[in-house]
Amino acid sequence: MWSFLKQFFDTFGNYITVPIILFVIAKIFKAPTKKAFVSAVLAGVGLKGMAFITSAFGAVLSPLVQQIVSATGINLPALDVGWQAVASVAYSTDIGMMFIGVGLVFQVVLYLIKWTDIFMPSDLWNNYSIIVWGSMFYQITGNLVIAFALMLFINMVVLLIAEVVQKRWSTYYRYPGCAMTAPHHMGDAPMYLVLDYVLGKIGFDKINVRPDTIKKRIGFLGEPMYIGLIVGVILGFVGNIAKLGAMASWGQIANVAVTCAAVMAIFPKIAGLFASAFTTITDYSRKTLKNSKYGKDREFIIAVNDALGYGEAATLTTGLLVIPIAVLLAFILPGNIVIPVMVLPSLPYMVEVPVSLSDGNIIKSVVAASIVFAAKLLMASAWAAVFTQIAVNVGFQVTSGTVLIIGFIMSNVTAGLITFAFLSMNPLIIFGTIALYLVFFYFFKKNKAAVHEYLENRATSYRNMVTAEAEQTA
Repeated sequence: MWSFLKQFFDTFGNYITVPIILFVIAKIFKAPTKKAFVSAVLAGVGLKGMAFITSAFGAVLSPLVQQIVSATGINLPALDVGWQAVASVAYSTDIGMMFIGVGLVFQVVLYLIKWTDIFMPSDLWNNYSIIVWGSMFYQITGNLVIAFALMLFINMVVLLIAEVVQKRWSTYYRYPGCAMTAPHHMGDAPMYLVLDYVLGKIGFDKINVRPDTIKKRIGFLGEPMYIGLIVGVILGFVGNIAKLGAMASWGQIANVAVTCAAVMAIFPKIAGLFASAFTTITDYSRKTLKNSKYGKDREFIIAVNDALGYGEAATLTTGLLVIPIAVLLAFILPGNIVIPVMVLPSLPYMVEVPVSLSDGNIIKSVVAASIVFAAKLLMASAWAAVFTQIAVNVGFQVTSGTVLIIGFIMSNVTAGLITFAFLSMNPLIIFGTIALYLVFFYFFKKNKAAVHEYLENRATSYRNMVTAEAEQTA
């Protein structure tokens, strides 16, 4: 059964399984078949369209990233080889395949018993980011029971964090009733919540650098398409700084600039298609749940993929600006042994939380993302030796000359720390970790509305103040 489920997901992928799940959910909520089918098709088309854009963008950006890394002369023993290596480890054991089915049931049960308001099975694609920790634990200890407990616990922690930032994320990216639940991003969210507060207190909220304010100050050049063009030129220069005398370098600079502009212009339209897929589910879920014991006094929140926020103007700008900073951090950070390569084009995915918390404040988001990336480098460094050994054991081919490998999914600070706690096999440490979660869970559930209101007010208060001051000046 487990191997069949894995084969099914591997065969059909995210672009088919997500629409199927959405169709089933829509029918459960008594939506007409035609509307359910339209929603499913829109979801598939939206996801596929976003994949086309990000794949094409990655093909242009990756060579430039390689040049930036090479230009710094970084010579570190651990190479970032991407999420594929992580997925191969995640699904290398029986426990990894078993979690596909068990995790699905577990996530449904958590929703039905009202432990969470997020229906996570709609984002099954990202379960590998949970599975990898249990698979690694099992490979290290051989303890199947605790490995399963670890995965289920990480799943619960991810859902709690996702609920905390859900309203802010869905409001900013304009996906009502949705929550981004990618574990590798939710694991960074606690740090971003603290940094958003600290950076705000020291004045970063007053630096109102957002796509709309940029547009007001510099006219048409502040539109997302032209912001992408400018950021692309900057990145192109950084990657070709040592060979600006060559025509090929200028060709690459121009290509990167136009590609960044194209992503900024096209991506929101594709994302809009995907967003429209949820209209039917939102409407019918509210009607159905209102009269159900599962829906009394609660909202149906559906888990969605992190790809939805990738091409938003402030998000893409922030992610691209962090790329050269990330390379510099890898070069100078004490204790780091990882050369970040494959993760760099994915940075726009990784900055959605700080961008949404700051309501699109680019400068504040860049600073927060840079600090968090430093922590992620250290976490990836801590796991590199263990991950390499396990990846080799399950058949992953390490290229000649590479000492260690790591995928940046393993830089998830929250999941990494939880796994370290479970690996201690010390009951006091394990139960202490669980107790800490329960304390935060109780506090949040008791004050959910207040927490969401606080984050909303923090995100918009300084923006409104600066906007008002600007209008008075004008």
